Amino acid sequence: MQGHIASFSSPIKWLRQGLSAIRQAPFGMVSICIFYVFTMSVLGALPMFGLVVAAFFMPFGTMLIIEGTREAYEGRQPSYGVLVELFKDPFKRSRLMRVGVIYAAFLLVANYLYIFMAVDEVSQWQVVDSRLNWDSVYANFPWSAAVVTVIIYALGQMATWFAPALVTWKNMAVGKAIFYSFFGCLRNWLSIVVLLILIFGFTVLCALAVIFITESLGIGDLSIFVLMPIAFFLTTVAYGTIWPMWVDIFGDVNAD
Repeated sequence: MQGHIASFSSPIKWLRQGLSAIRQAPFGMVSICIFYVFTMSVLGALPMFGLVVAAFFMPFGTMLIIEGTREAYEGRQPSYGVLVELFKDPFKRSRLMRVGVIYAAFLLVANYLYIFMAVDEVSQWQVVDSRLNWDSVYANFPWSAAVVTVIIYALGQMATWFAPALVTWKNMAVGKAIFYSFFGCLRNWLSIVVLLILIFGFTVLCALAVIFITESLGIGDLSIFVLMPIAFFLTTVAYGTIWPMWVDIFGDVNAD
């Protein structure tokens, strides 16, 4: 199987097709995306092994979103049944869990490397009157640790972004899926970066617009109630681009 290289205009197409899926099944799409984010957050917050448990769920949650977006784009309602089917299939379950192990390794390395590299700067942060002194934070921000952590996290995302779909739909071995996922992202890095910039920029604009409007109306304290549904929608839009991105780079879901 040969991955394709997306064009510079592909991010617009991914957003357009993701929005089309949301338009076909708005509640279903929001449901599966928020379920994924909520589950990852809850599992990641567990003491001791939270990050590892969340990493094991990631491949299954990714398939829920990709399959759900495909179903919505085809005019059907996204279904949680894919999770049951994947857990019931011992072959797919085993491979997806191994993808989770690799993802967990990246998360743990990034997490502990940040702690190790940032300890000196963070130790100089000051607490005044039970509040963090932000001047001390700005003066001693662990930039090196942050940059290294982001790089490792990005590498982990690249290695596992398409891996769940590759092992499930293309019947690839885990190592091969990690390879194709990583280089699929690497070869299309410009299109992916453009997509991220578009999503981030629109998110910031929406947040600023809501804050400005609510402050102008004298209801700034209620802005959170307006921002929350917008955040749900934008989160769904972001995750809704994974399926069209997959189709653009790897083609249909039939195994080669």
